[in-house]
Amino acid sequence: MSLLGLPFLIVVCAAAVGVPAGAWFLWQRWPDRWAGPGRAVGLALVMTMGAVLSATLVNRSFGFYGSLSELLATSARTYQPPPSFGVPASRTRLVVLTPGWQQLAGRQAAAGRGALLDVVFGGGRSGISRRGLVYLPAAYALGGSNDRLPVLELFNGHPGKPHNFTDQLDIGRVLDTEIMARRIPPMIVAIPTTYQGHVSECVDAVHGEQNETYLAVDVPADMQSAFRVLPGRSFAALGYSEGGFCAVNLGLHHPDRYASAASLSGYFRAATDPGSRPLYGKGRAVLDRNSPIWWVAHRAPTGPALYLVASGQDPVSTREDAQMLAVTHASAPRLPIVAAQLPDGGHNFATWARALPATLDYLGRYLPMPLTPPLLLPMLPEPAASATAGPTATPWPGNARTSVRSGHWRARGAG
Repeated sequence: MSLLGLPFLIVVCAAAVGVPAGAWFLWQRWPDRWAGPGRAVGLALVMTMGAVLSATLVNRSFGFYGSLSELLATSARTYQPPPSFGVPASRTRLVVLTPGWQQLAGRQAAAGRGALLDVVFGGGRSGISRRGLVYLPAAYALGGSNDRLPVLELFNGHPGKPHNFTDQLDIGRVLDTEIMARRIPPMIVAIPTTYQGHVSECVDAVHGEQNETYLAVDVPADMQSAFRVLPGRSFAALGYSEGGFCAVNLGLHHPDRYASAASLSGYFRAATDPGSRPLYGKGRAVLDRNSPIWWVAHRAPTGPALYLVASGQDPVSTREDAQMLAVTHASAPRLPIVAAQLPDGGHNFATWARALPATLDYLGRYLPMPLTPPLLLPMLPEPAASATAGPTATPWPGNARTSVRSGHWRARGAG
């Protein structure tokens, strides 16, 4: 029986009622020589059941332990990222909630704009199901049945929701502008809900929700099943604040899925505050492996290409970016990385909106090739130890062949 399930909660509630009732019933019925010990045991059981009920409610809220074996385990399990692929189409569960979405996409495309759809991403492997958004560029509705496009996956911060990208960052208009200017290829955008009710940091909790599996495996599988998506390494990831941590962490764990990842005012160490620390279990093994700085220092990855943005009035994010840049140059010199710094602006949507177009341009460079030079932001100074090492980014990876027909980008395949 799952410790997170309703049947277990019912059993605990029944016991929490039954034990005090039994103690009260037996209080005057114990034989004289057993009255003292019996009443003491009854009071102890009443207090124990109160503690068990409280612990059960807390466990259900935070998803710490799913089974008795997990509860009694003496050490945290060894962390390994879930496989990026392998969810069969029969287990994908994307549902489009927007009525007549094909007609809507056609009307928007005729006006040169993309369409935003309300959807449900159903996790075939993780068991998680949440609402989200999908953006279809004009080229999707105008293309043929064999035309396939890359995907950008967006991650909101905490607190936050998918609609922050539409309401505060106007993501549809920005994408339309960048695609029309041919600085990025037409791309489908998936905006899932990164957490429900409590912080998740987009990770597979040791004793709880499997959010990495949901976001990096199920959501991409849902997209590939429901829409015309390029196969293989055709995804990019972008997030702000905690979502920036999500984008970089998931990108590093799944370089076979994500070609590029970007962080707007993010961080690169797993959080250790009381709300987040239980996600990683006991010890430091899972905590370390979900810290991008640790991952780069110990795994020396070569992908995905990373783009980090901070602002001059956000010293915490600036320090995180500088440390990530230094560790990458020292331990993973083949990993493409760029750290940009806006001269002013804090940890807010106005700052992220200013950085968004150039960030999209960088991510698009590692998807099928853009047609005009991208926008650029000022670069963060290189670490002194690697000042002569030169840039590590590869500008045009060439992981797809492109052509232009009647003014529209057309994807031929992906590496």
